[in-house]
Amino acid sequence: MTAIYTTDPKQGDSVTLSEIASRYNISISTVSRRYAQGKRGNALVGGTDVAARVAELKAAARACAARKEDVISASTRALMCPLKHIADAGKMIGGAS
Repeated sequence: MTAIYTTDPKQGDSVTLSEIASRYNISISTVSRRYAQGKRGNALVGGTDVAARVAELKAAARACAARKEDVISASTRALMCPLKHIADAGKMIGGAS
């Protein structure tokens, strides 16, 4: 596997991602993930915006809860319709009026 080189945003020299990670005391997996996401320069070595990340996670949780609620609602409607339909069919066949 060949090393990936990028420019150190503070010093301007070309170094490997593992060297960037050690210089800025960041996990190599974090640097690699950021690099794969297209982040370069200060975005590659900068800290994360905790408030933005928390807001992103909360939005994802709300979306997941909404999807679960939609599934439950759809299941409930689907279960109720056939039973009502069966009751109406009995009247049409000649059942009690």
